[in-house]
Amino acid sequence: MKIPYLKESRLKARMDIARDLFHQEFLQSVTRIIGLDQLLENLGSKFREVVDANSLYVMIFEPITGRYVGKVARGGHPEFLQDLSFSRSENLIKWLSVNRCALDVTKDIEVVKFLSEREQGLLREAGIVLIIPLIVVNRLTGALFFGRKTGGAPYKPSEVEMLTALANQSALAMEHALMYQFQEEKLKKLFHADKLATIGELAAGAAHEIRNPLTAIRSTVQYIQKDLPGEKRSLVDGILEEVDRIDRIIKGLLSFSKSAELHMSEVNLQNLIQQTLLLLDSELRRHNIAVFTEVKAQDTTIIGDAAQLKQVILNILMNSIQAMPKGGQIDVTLASTRPEAVANEGRTVEKRGFLCIAIRDTGPGIQKRNLPKVFDPFFTTKENGTGLGLSISYGIISKHGGEIEIRSQTEGEHTGTTVLIWLPLKQAL
Repeated sequence: MKIPYLKESRLKARMDIARDLFHQEFLQSVTRIIGLDQLLENLGSKFREVVDANSLYVMIFEPITGRYVGKVARGGHPEFLQDLSFSRSENLIKWLSVNRCALDVTKDIEVVKFLSEREQGLLREAGIVLIIPLIVVNRLTGALFFGRKTGGAPYKPSEVEMLTALANQSALAMEHALMYQFQEEKLKKLFHADKLATIGELAAGAAHEIRNPLTAIRSTVQYIQKDLPGEKRSLVDGILEEVDRIDRIIKGLLSFSKSAELHMSEVNLQNLIQQTLLLLDSELRRHNIAVFTEVKAQDTTIIGDAAQLKQVILNILMNSIQAMPKGGQIDVTLASTRPEAVANEGRTVEKRGFLCIAIRDTGPGIQKRNLPKVFDPFFTTKENGTGLGLSISYGIISKHGGEIEIRSQTEGEHTGTTVLIWLPLKQAL
């Protein structure tokens, strides 16, 4: 009678060893990866393989937007990722944050009823039957959304337990990847700031050296022009135009090199955006460009330098106009982002509240190879551009304690460029 029991014990022991080896292999495969995007892609594939799910979606928290958003889709409906977006106040996020355990959509009927119609509709349309939260130090950092298993069988309690354990370890790997990404971005910004400062000093010296002889050249050419016959005057006009172009570049160099003092006061960003759009009204009409504005913030006031901030918004809007000579659309959105926890030097700190200005156009977009260079001084793809506008804008936003980022798409149905500007809320300064 004891023999079957021994066989069963040995079988269980072997299964435990096999499970432990699998866990070890799984965790090694995810902890080796440093890059967040690559890690998420790997997690999506691995988790789907673990239980042979017909679909899997990975959702993570974005500190900048303050939302939980879909990042990776494996099988199922990839377009579902666009709708997989939740604020912290939505019922699903609240439930996962409080309970910190798996949600079986097919069994936990009362919990599903607690969700909003939108949330229930999303889960139903995507065929989600199981949700596993990603938890780090009792904090919800994301979730895994599983579709049905390929064979149609339900998820066993042992499978849910295994997925939960793996998810918690994976969440820790994600946190490390986020910290690495944060440090990498911090170093890039420091390097960029040093580079801008060095170039600024060189630019100031060069600008003064060029400007003096340039003034003499202009005066001499204008004097000679008086005695030239009509057909040759047009040649001189061309010289003067080039002199003016050099002068504009010099002015840009001087603006770039000057660390202008900020004249701080209360600035209503909503009003500032409207004032800037009024300045460009004739240009927008001339190029047949429609502008749509949307405000998603109750308080739109910050402490800042109104003139310099207007210069930034004006520069970005002009770039959008020039990118759409045959017409198009510009969407300007002003939204608030709530304080969120972000990784900082190995510990969790509270991120200040920000207002975000998003300016999106429907132009051809910026080539991927050019995106890393857009804030570099003198980089331009325009025929008559100086390449200093965005560099100056970068400096102004940095001095305000904010951030500026450019995203662009050159292929597909929705081409265009989006400029995101984050500025600290009034009480945060």
